[in-house]
Amino acid sequence: MRKWLYLWLVILLGTMSLLLTGCQFKDVDRRAFVLAFGIDSVQKEEQGGQGREEGEEGEGKGKDKGKGKHSIEVSLKLAIPEGDPTKRNQEAIVISQISSSIPEAVRLLKSKVDKELDFSHCKTLLFGEAYARNNISEMTDWMVRRRDIQLIAYNGVARPTAKEVLDVHPKSERVPAYYLILSLGKEGTESPFIVSTFSYNLRRHLTEQGLDPVLPLVEKAGEDTLLINKAVLLDNQRVRAELTPDEARMFNLLTQRGLRTSFNVEMDGNIYSYNMESNWSKFKLVKSNKGKMVVQYTVGGRATLEDNTDAIEMTGRILRAVSKAASEQWEKDIKQFLVKVHGTGVDPFGWGLRYSAMSWNNATELEEWKRIYPELEFSVKADVQVRYSGMIR
Repeated sequence: MRKWLYLWLVILLGTMSLLLTGCQFKDVDRRAFVLAFGIDSVQKEEQGGQGREEGEEGEGKGKDKGKGKHSIEVSLKLAIPEGDPTKRNQEAIVISQISSSIPEAVRLLKSKVDKELDFSHCKTLLFGEAYARNNISEMTDWMVRRRDIQLIAYNGVARPTAKEVLDVHPKSERVPAYYLILSLGKEGTESPFIVSTFSYNLRRHLTEQGLDPVLPLVEKAGEDTLLINKAVLLDNQRVRAELTPDEARMFNLLTQRGLRTSFNVEMDGNIYSYNMESNWSKFKLVKSNKGKMVVQYTVGGRATLEDNTDAIEMTGRILRAVSKAASEQWEKDIKQFLVKVHGTGVDPFGWGLRYSAMSWNNATELEEWKRIYPELEFSVKADVQVRYSGMIR
């Protein structure tokens, strides 16, 4: 009897499986691949109730007259699949949509293309400068919830707007949007001025106590040129300060090992250029005799001399003098940079996290750090060893 019951159950399940539909898979030629995503802040003026958003109620037309309504503009850079993979000039289009929310803008953008939007290849997410100076929480929350957006995408702030930056087509770009991917990810150029930030790190730093995010600044420098040599500091919502190219390089020097860059130092009226071969940096928090918290940095590196303006013949004595001058220059510049960052009220280096690791009272450590932070002091000890690269005689 039990065997017949099992048999009928198998037959029933087999019959029901015939009624199930297959997955809604779409071929590659029916997909529009989103390679870059941009979001901008838009301020729209309402006049006498005209030009109102679709679905808005008709009440209060007189009350809303002249009142600004905050909206966002979402821009997508789409790649058009080509039949010939060896074709050099790959085409791309940029489509935009103004809406009150990101999900609604994406749904409206689907009506502007004849293919299904696919975000699985989206490796660049840009915030327009105006949007980043307001609040980026909505965008970061949406990108981590969206299942087909990779959290290893690169983030950045676009100037003047994300849409204008995405519209730029550099002449060296063979695949659409790969200029941004190769630059921000340092898979192509290895510029010491570019700060790379993944989406998962951005979201984590926005919500974490004691560590604030840093994003690269992508600027439109011409009709077919982009410039990425600056960075911006953020708190848990918006941009708080901008770093110059030299400050962006200094940030990378303090947070990365093996940074490929060069510096100049002046000694006795002669300028010496040296190229870094290795570098290291570490810090610790200690209390001074006055009871204040001091952030003590110890930095150093090994470098080779590349050039000197007067073509002076190098000796051991001169190289030691150049190394000492370079170390003193580092101590001065790094301390000045740390004081500037501290003045912005943000913590991109994780001083607060280090203090939390040192504290044993989880209930009060956050309040204690907020009290200590404004009175932080800094000290820097540098050790730069410059050696002669040599020449063939």
